[in-house]
This record gives sequence, C-alpha cells and structure tokens, in this order.
Amino acid sequence: MNQEKLLQYQMLEQQMQVVSQNLQNVEQSLADVNSIVESLQDFGKLKKGDKILVSLSNGIFAEAKLENSKDLKVNIGRNVVVTKSVEKTAEMMQEQVKELQKYKEEILTYYNNLYSQLQKLQEELI
Repeated sequence: MNQEKLLQYQMLEQQMQVVSQNLQNVEQSLADVNSIVESLQDFGKLKKGDKILVSLSNGIFAEAKLENSKDLKVNIGRNVVVTKSVEKTAEMMQEQVKELQKYKEEILTYYNNLYSQLQKLQEELI
C-alpha cells in the first residue's frame, strides 16, 4: 500500500515539474507579448519620415525612413500577410495577452490541485 502511494507521490511530483515548466513558458510568452504591445504604442507615436532602426537579425539593424506610420504588415499564419492599422494590431496583441492570462490561471489552478493531492499523500505516507 505504501509502495503504491509512494509511486503516486513521485508521479505527482513529476507532473508538478511539467506544469511548472509550462507556467514558466506562459509567463515568458506574456512578457514577450506585453513587450510587443509597448513597442506598438511607441510606434504609434512616430510620423512619416521619421528615422527608425529595422532589426534584420538579433543585434543587427538597418537605418530606415518611415514611409507609413499608420499601417503594419502582420503575418496571420501560413505565410499570409495582411495590412492592419497600428491600433488593430495592438488590439490583436491585447487579445493574446488576455488568452495567455486565462491559460496561466488555468495552469495555476491545476498546479494547486496537484499540490493539494501531493500534500494529502505526504500526510498519508508519514
């Protein structure tokens, strides 16, 4: 009986580690998307003709002159690119933030449930 509970305990610990890693990934995604939202807000303040730096790769930039400060080209999947206003793009990213926050809450609820089960098993094993 104790052997079976010990095995359950170990399995719960492993599940908690996986869930914890998922939580970290979601938190990183949230930070990334929030950074994009901030960048869009900054971009919205630019005007036609302003000089900007365009990222070509990690740490490599080209200087460019902005021709259109109202619209952006947005990849919506499967290599399909559409034109969206800065405002609509920011709204789209805010929706992603909401979805990620909801997912984070679900993960936390699941994690807390696992933790409760783990504590119960721990008490039974002592």
